[in-house]
Amino acid sequence: MTTVAPNLKTSSKLPVKLLLAICFVISLSGCATHVEVSGTFPKPLSRQYPFTTTLVFNEDFRSYRFENLVPREVSVAVGDTQVQLFQAVSGSMFKGTEVRDLMPKNVTTDLIFKPTVTDVQIAMPYETQLKVFEVWIKYKIELFDHNSELIAAWVMPAYGKTPTRFLKSESDALNQAAMVALRDAGANLITSFGNVPQVKAWLTTQSAKEAVLTP
Repeated sequence: MTTVAPNLKTSSKLPVKLLLAICFVISLSGCATHVEVSGTFPKPLSRQYPFTTTLVFNEDFRSYRFENLVPREVSVAVGDTQVQLFQAVSGSMFKGTEVRDLMPKNVTTDLIFKPTVTDVQIAMPYETQLKVFEVWIKYKIELFDHNSELIAAWVMPAYGKTPTRFLKSESDALNQAAMVALRDAGANLITSFGNVPQVKAWLTTQSAKEAVLTP
């Protein structure tokens, strides 16, 4: 769709501020950036815990899209790709993984793992005057036992950035920055899981039970 600029000669009676506002809106039209984040994740290197887990990805998580309208329209969909990330990490961390859309009523695994996106922030070069695109993602991680009793809940941040140079488009840059942030989330989960105090206590308890049962 072609946008026709106002005829400034015939519009000369309009206030200058209004003319500037019209020109500003026209300059932004057609500048919307929409990104469906896609990419691959290398096989995670992780200590494998001797437990099975159920991953719960509700519809909000599967279809999560960050949207911002000011000062320009930007949307970044991370849902499908973050599902792939958590499946890859869980497959490395645990000896078996199931996937559900809702919290299961009848649990057949040792653990239930439920991630939720609580916040996404994006910084564009025209906002920060820096030649980088930045993406922050904040997750809430909830871990339940096989009785659906909460073991722990913690906040896990992730960050990614991509320089503008050598990139073909804003969409390219945002996709790469989001992928860096997702890989950072995976690394944070692997390194922090056993250090969350409540998780650490649960793991210690399980180890003690295993030691009692082992002849």
